[in-house]
Amino acid sequence: MKFSCLQENLSKALQIVTRAVPTKSSIPILSNVLLSTDNGRLKTSATNLETAITTYIGASVKDEGAITVPAKILKEFVTTLPPSTIEAHLENDTLFITSQKTKSKFRGNNANDYPELPTFPEKADHILLDPQIFNEAVSIVAFASGSDTSRPIFTGIYLNFSQDKIIITSTDGFRLSEKIIKTKKDIKDFSTIIPAKTLLEVAKVFSTSSEPIKFCINEEGNLALFQAEDTFIATRTIDGNYLDYKRIIPEGHQLKAVFSSDDFIEAVRLTNIFAKEGNSTLRIRFDPANSLIKISSLSEETGEHESEITGELDGDLLEIAFNSKYLLDFLNNVKTEKICFTTNGNISACILKPQEQEDFIHIIMPLQI
Repeated sequence: MKFSCLQENLSKALQIVTRAVPTKSSIPILSNVLLSTDNGRLKTSATNLETAITTYIGASVKDEGAITVPAKILKEFVTTLPPSTIEAHLENDTLFITSQKTKSKFRGNNANDYPELPTFPEKADHILLDPQIFNEAVSIVAFASGSDTSRPIFTGIYLNFSQDKIIITSTDGFRLSEKIIKTKKDIKDFSTIIPAKTLLEVAKVFSTSSEPIKFCINEEGNLALFQAEDTFIATRTIDGNYLDYKRIIPEGHQLKAVFSSDDFIEAVRLTNIFAKEGNSTLRIRFDPANSLIKISSLSEETGEHESEITGELDGDLLEIAFNSKYLLDFLNNVKTEKICFTTNGNISACILKPQEQEDFIHIIMPLQI
């Protein structure tokens, strides 16, 4: 193998594919990145056996070939090099790299020992996703997913495509986020569950793409496939049926409140200073008669605190207790000017959403005091 390419292009490719390199693995070769030539381009790939990432860059290829090289040292080295043209050639599983003022060699492993990587089928039915909209949608949903691996369904994000929209949902059993985005493609309906951490990485990788993301499911291999521009990502899906969460979304409301997001987050943060020293529980009192919302701590050990904000309230006087962490997660991830809050009582599911958005809801279950 013999090729030359621009340092900045190889550095960018390595930054992308090394997201799939495991930090620890019982299979040593997975710590490597696969470099191979493919029709006049350089193909870079990595996998942890759950997720595989491949991206191509332009290169001047003189001799075809392939090699795997330790990913960490190669990425650090190439990223540290100044912008220049890199010359590389392979001799007996050793990759020699030269630039303007440097000469280096990397001990590699035979490419034949690397796991076989999936590819995106040329004729696969797929939907198209706007990269920026998809990234934003995943980011405001993923935080509601769980971390308990004994309940794997809750560690994933549920994607349900039907007609011209895809519904993106996550929950940990105590809170839930749902975002709906439009897409155009006339294919049969499908649904899948993808690990939340993985989908966040996928969305970030493609967020700056100038092309729509092609997204499809390989049911036989239990894989979700994504492709845009010169990058392809395949990740294993989570087996199982997602819970019927629609039944917990309340219809109608006993109380509705619209208030400033900035005012609310300041009040919650101040109250949380006291609440987190106890059990992270805070109480919110909605007083429609006076258009007031009072946020107070419940911890008697460290002291007491109460913040007061105004809002547009309609309904009955209610006091509701919440886990302050759940409120802060919502406020830190969902940016909006005003929040719309609705509930059917102090032990019923509560809906929070940006006032101006009809395609997103967040549900938090209150605490019983």
